[in-house]
Amino acid sequence: MIIRILTAIILLFSIIFNAKAQKQKVWFDTDMGNEMDDIFALTRLLMENDKYDIVGVSSAHFNNADLLVFDKWNQYPTKGINTIKISQEENEKLLQAFGMMKIAHPIGADRQMGRAWGEYTPRPSDMTKKLIEVVQALSEGEKLDVIFIGAATNIASAIAIEPNIAKKLRLYCMGGRYDVKDKIWNKDEFNVRGDLNGINYLFNNQDIEWYIMPAETCIGLTFDREDTYSRLDSKYPIENLLKQRWIESNPDDKTRIIWDLAAVEAFLTPYLAKIKSVKTPPENHQHKVNVYVKIDRQAMFDKFWNTLRAYRDKK
Repeated sequence: MIIRILTAIILLFSIIFNAKAQKQKVWFDTDMGNEMDDIFALTRLLMENDKYDIVGVSSAHFNNADLLVFDKWNQYPTKGINTIKISQEENEKLLQAFGMMKIAHPIGADRQMGRAWGEYTPRPSDMTKKLIEVVQALSEGEKLDVIFIGAATNIASAIAIEPNIAKKLRLYCMGGRYDVKDKIWNKDEFNVRGDLNGINYLFNNQDIEWYIMPAETCIGLTFDREDTYSRLDSKYPIENLLKQRWIESNPDDKTRIIWDLAAVEAFLTPYLAKIKSVKTPPENHQHKVNVYVKIDRQAMFDKFWNTLRAYRDKK
């Protein structure tokens, strides 16, 4: 009898210990090829690989109307441009620099959900297939944290293909605009414009737990070009990529808002951001989502550079 009781106690403690020791699973979806802030955001997350189980890094398209009428988008000629391929290549460069190519890194959809006039037809891709597979393998009560910092196509498509995964996700994103004082949403923002259908699909799904970093909240998290160059040591592959990304994408910009880093840092360090529960836009299904209404910009700035320095010293 005593042996049975002791065995039960040991088993119980083993279950508790394993539950505590289990790392939170995270998926990161990014239009890495679009501009330079994405690489800083993904770098920040990958530096925490020992604390989180990063189960996927996927690529998102950055299609937009300007690609049809201008000769260049940042450093890329627009003729024949394949935005999803560019994002995929940039993702792989950074994963290689970190030595983390074993992390699943499937390519996402090459265009928005539905059509130009609307609709919610999903865009299946390697990303949606793998994401659904990861979610369906989660333990009872476990959730996957998904950070997406580009168009919503991949995430919305995965849920549209397999609606049952919605309740097993926590979404974190950078996109849209929200006026805290007047409680007004504004979808006039690049990431949202990249797939308005996808964003509306997510807003219309009340099963989703969602944390949104609006554009207004990110403003102020700026990096100075010369200061950034001086902090990066090009002999380290990761830091060399960070510097080259600025040089290639926005060489004439003396400062840049590092929008996406704010979303990642708010996820990693919740006390650096203030969240408010607000109603979804009036044109969408009415329920509550979580909006970041304030961040400690200086602390986020310092956190990135201190973490990078510490990561360099570990290597």
